[in-house]
Amino acid sequence: MSGERRHIAIDLGASSGRVMEVLVSRASVRTRELHRFANAPAASARSGNVRLCWPFEVIFEHIIEGLTIAATNAAADGGTIDSIGIDAWAVDYALVDDDGELVRPIAAYRDTRTHEPFARLRAQLGDAAIYATTGIAFQPFNTIYQLAADATDPIAPLERALQMLMLPDFVAFRLCGVMQCERTNASTTQLLDARTGRWSHTLADAAGVPARILPTIVEAGTRLGEILPDIARETGLDAATPVIAVATHDTASAVLAAPIDPAHDIYVSSGTWSLVGAELRAPMTSDEARAANITNEIGAFGSVRFLRNVAGLWLVQQLEAAFEQDGRRRSWPELAALAEAAEPLRSVIDPDDALLFEPGNMAARLRAACAARGEPEPRDDGELVRCALDSVALATARAAHMVASIAGIDVQRIVIVGGGSANHLLNQLIADASGFVVETGPVECTAIGNALMQYAALENITDAAPLRAIVRASCEGSRFEPDPACHARMRDAAARVMR
Repeated sequence: MSGERRHIAIDLGASSGRVMEVLVSRASVRTRELHRFANAPAASARSGNVRLCWPFEVIFEHIIEGLTIAATNAAADGGTIDSIGIDAWAVDYALVDDDGELVRPIAAYRDTRTHEPFARLRAQLGDAAIYATTGIAFQPFNTIYQLAADATDPIAPLERALQMLMLPDFVAFRLCGVMQCERTNASTTQLLDARTGRWSHTLADAAGVPARILPTIVEAGTRLGEILPDIARETGLDAATPVIAVATHDTASAVLAAPIDPAHDIYVSSGTWSLVGAELRAPMTSDEARAANITNEIGAFGSVRFLRNVAGLWLVQQLEAAFEQDGRRRSWPELAALAEAAEPLRSVIDPDDALLFEPGNMAARLRAACAARGEPEPRDDGELVRCALDSVALATARAAHMVASIAGIDVQRIVIVGGGSANHLLNQLIADASGFVVETGPVECTAIGNALMQYAALENITDAAPLRAIVRASCEGSRFEPDPACHARMRDAAARVMR
């Protein structure tokens, strides 16, 4: 291996985006945030049947701003940028025409247009057949159902599209001019055949998706090309700076940076979503896994992320927005303090309740969800946040036990990474709810995993183990022991949720 390398990780989340500088050597990893920006879907009145879109050009302007800062800093340090990588949330995509322009704005996965095709395709093909082919859990926002909605859109976006590119692949195209689709994100579409590793034309045909728009799939670690001359001029980057296809699904990058022992650990990538899973060597597409709605997504180096989606900090993020709209703006530490002071387990709900999925007044929706289940309605802001955190912890614990049981893992601990790992109350609640020790990994795990894949590509590393060793040597975490008395109370509360 060579010395320290400087990588730029473009990390796009559904609520915020960052451009990070990550310095990686064989012994350490160091991060520096260069540029952060808020992100949220916006209403659109000009996109056929789409009503909720991502403001992509605004996002891309922020990316360029971050890359400009990166170039300036590197020049000031007398160094160079070794590579750039992009990760983002799954399932959303760009439809690109012959001129490389968007056919229409990029639809957001929380748009409700997918409900009809979600029901129709499952009835037409059968859940067992779809799951046996793809191994992907059934979610109405999966790419296949979004594309099926496009197929019946009166503005005919699929007919005018040259390629369908997942969001990070579209950013890469805008930076280096190459249209390809990285495998970890392709696997989330519910269009990839888990047995062959290729697009399923049977599923595409059923959804009305032309085979010609499905892009070539490449592996994580593929060097796509150098940045375009106009990007180099605008940012000040060296024109030879390569763009590397990292594990472009943000969860795949996060899991790569999670300091786990795959044989004994359950991981939780904690953010807007909580992704609760285990790392396997092959997909599990049994009837039991399908019934539990556990997904088999491809991870770095050909691994499989056997995981279950749980609504995570989305509930608290939406509560925070509702409080601010009512003139009660509070920081995360203030919200955590309010929750800690509130009565534990007074009100618990299913955080995956469809009532809570769309953006809106989460305070009113949580109260409505409690009322519908016969739970006491939260009376103040502290009880609202505590209801959200207790409920997310219970759902996370339930998913951890489910994944471990079906995968046959003798669990020794849960490792939590990502932004949610800084929420000590939630970490303790997950330990108490699950009965497992909880340890935390890096908060910036997604950006770190993004950069580690870039480093692996340049250093010809073909396994996650040496990369995770770098993380263990560089990042100190916290440990949370389950309290037996709290575990018993959490178990009783879990029974209330399941009734």
